Amino acid sequence: MAQLPRIQSQFIAISGGMDLTTPPIAKANSEAISALNVQPNYGGGFSRIEGYECIDGKMIPSEMTYAVLIVGEIPDKERFRSKTFNHNGKQYQIIDVLDNAFIVAFLKPINIANGVSFTANGVSFTATYVNSSFDGELEEDLRYRSMAFKLGVDSVSAVPGADKIRGVVEFGGEVIAFRDNGEKCGAFISSNSGWSAVPATYLVKLKNLVKPENLLDNSNFTSGSVKGVIHSIALAPDSASGYVVLSQSVSANQPLQINGDTVATVENCNAVILSKGKDWQFIYHNFYGSSNTFYAYGCNGEQIIEVRPDGVIVPILVNNDSPQYICAHRNHLFASFPGGQLGHSLVGRPNKWSVLLGSEQFGLGDEITALSSTTGGVLIIGCRNKTAGLYGSGRDDWAMKDISSVGIHPGTLQTSFVPLAISKNGITRIDQTEQFGDFKLSEVDANRKLGFDKQHYNIVYSSTKPKSNQIRFYSAEGRHLCVMLQPDGSTRSTFFTYPEKVEGIWQSPDNVYMAFDDGKVYRQSDNCYSFSGKQIDWIVKMAFNHCGSPTLIKSWHSAELQATTEGKSKLSYRFDLDYNSNYHASTLSKDLQIAGGGGRWNDSFWNDFLWSAEDYSTPTFYLSGYSRNIALSFSGSSIYSPQFEISGLILNYITRRNYRV
Repeated sequence: MAQLPRIQSQFIAISGGMDLTTPPIAKANSEAISALNVQPNYGGGFSRIEGYECIDGKMIPSEMTYAVLIVGEIPDKERFRSKTFNHNGKQYQIIDVLDNAFIVAFLKPINIANGVSFTANGVSFTATYVNSSFDGELEEDLRYRSMAFKLGVDSVSAVPGADKIRGVVEFGGEVIAFRDNGEKCGAFISSNSGWSAVPATYLVKLKNLVKPENLLDNSNFTSGSVKGVIHSIALAPDSASGYVVLSQSVSANQPLQINGDTVATVENCNAVILSKGKDWQFIYHNFYGSSNTFYAYGCNGEQIIEVRPDGVIVPILVNNDSPQYICAHRNHLFASFPGGQLGHSLVGRPNKWSVLLGSEQFGLGDEITALSSTTGGVLIIGCRNKTAGLYGSGRDDWAMKDISSVGIHPGTLQTSFVPLAISKNGITRIDQTEQFGDFKLSEVDANRKLGFDKQHYNIVYSSTKPKSNQIRFYSAEGRHLCVMLQPDGSTRSTFFTYPEKVEGIWQSPDNVYMAFDDGKVYRQSDNCYSFSGKQIDWIVKMAFNHCGSPTLIKSWHSAELQATTEGKSKLSYRFDLDYNSNYHASTLSKDLQIAGGGGRWNDSFWNDFLWSAEDYSTPTFYLSGYSRNIALSFSGSSIYSPQFEISGLILNYITRRNYRV
């Protein structure tokens, strides 16, 4: 007796990576052939690339939210729309007016509770009930949240000055930004009132030192009628002269006194001025070993500076001109110079560069393009045409060795759990061998899967996302690359683009900061669901899948998506048949809703339980048509839509017959 054809199923675990070069018939069905504005997840699958926001200390747009103030009947509703009012020092803006309630946007936290009275546009109201969200459609809730976020973005001020941002430093959420201002590069620190200039510092040359032992960092001084603080000291080897950095300007030929004792005479005094038109790169390190001496160190091709959390800038005087790159290694501050020269400071003293006291200098014979200190205690030195390593623990046993004849492209050397960089051979990793602690360079599989071409991408900046084992490469052409390193050495890669051209990338221990051409400071954040108020358009197109038999024609029945999100989110899907051949009718994108956010009582949320909340969403959507293979695409576009994960698919189909030419 003949049997009816049975529905067969195939599960696809989405890898989270792209494969652009393997022939379609041999491509793994877990790979994507297009992945834009998404990032690979560590366990597999994709999630949307994080957004970013502009900040100035006074405003953090991701901290903006909305509330519903139910006040009873509101006469003449339009007179209140878009109006602002203050309550106990906090500003609220009315973004919508309902029949009996105001929708207000504000910076967290709220200070209006049930029964509290407030005045809007000269009329007094009492909030009988305050709701933190809108009781209605998901789209309305997201619309109000996006409006609140956009209000925050619009209120952020640019850093004072002209042209682009030159550098960004962060200490515990406090941001210091550098931007050209007149004939110099200005430095500005964020605060509750916005941007303000950092305190001025002065470089003072001393002569006639009589009590150099009394000169101590952060000690108080007196010079004539001027009183202030000594920020830093750098004396000559004979301690007869030297430089100090002071908080106040002093006059030449005046004595410098500490605790009433004269320790030296002022030879000259100059305000610390940062050179204009130079981009800064920064590193972070605690050379001094105290709990409050974790500082940033910057280099702009002409100067090296020490930046402290209160905005104090201390210039570091080195023995060579035009320092190019800096790095902290073995508690020395290393700096490279034109002509392949490399030098370092005294151990634990980044501002002391005297050869007689213990600093050192090396010649590499090739222009240096990158410096990175590895966990194995080796300084990786990238050059234009080779890669070298500095072995040893100090001046007495330094040993320079060539690692490879392959050079490193400037601005691309980053470390996740292994160093990764762009070389003439593409994306290259620097692995430590088991023999004698040596290193070897090897290409990553992203080169093959992406068909990576250094000239085509024109990489100019790089950063890391440590919690995801990701390294980001930013292109001058606007097509940026996200590479996730796996423990087995393999990689997963995606592309992402921003609405504007990236003009600078700076990474602190906690965040990645960016600059465009508008003079504002931007910060990448997982709490941002847009590009500073501009929508994120994302797409994932999976490889064409023949379900194990490229010669059998299948009748496509349905598919089940494995996905999750916080709350609910909408995306679109479409499918293409037989490599998108034109003899198949093209399908239009259709909407699909996913849900998530469920948790266990006392596990996900202490003493809380989410009723009717899905742990994982498995929406089913219907397919149609006959073909040998099929490719599914997922996409979305929203200004404020929760983050999501797409991790797998189940394809349901019926095999029909062999393909006939």
